[in-house]
Amino acid sequence: MTKIQETLQNLSDDQKKRFEPVFVNIDTFYKVVYTITRYEHLTEMQKEEHYEEKLKIMQQVRTKVEQLVTSYGFDGHEIVADISSDYFEDFVNYKDSETEMPHDEFIRIIKKISETKVK
Repeated sequence: MTKIQETLQNLSDDQKKRFEPVFVNIDTFYKVVYTITRYEHLTEMQKEEHYEEKLKIMQQVRTKVEQLVTSYGFDGHEIVADISSDYFEDFVNYKDSETEMPHDEFIRIIKKISETKVK
């Protein structure tokens, strides 16, 4: 377990509940941010057709996640950066991630993120 995973797991139950309306639970939150980072990175590397538009959308979603987490009373930028750091650590060490999530679940949560108003 990484440092940010431990930090998230050690949040109080009340703090964890703040993530539930959008992310279901704290583990899913971690997986969503990790997956956003992975997709953003792979899109940047592969540079397929229209990659700039895809990258822009992913960056907007990342920013929205940061804003949501900040609205929960945390440093959203720092938490998202720490999870992203976990992804890049795995990437450079050729480590297979245990953070895989079903594509339909990921898309459902991304839609929920996009629809949620930041307080």
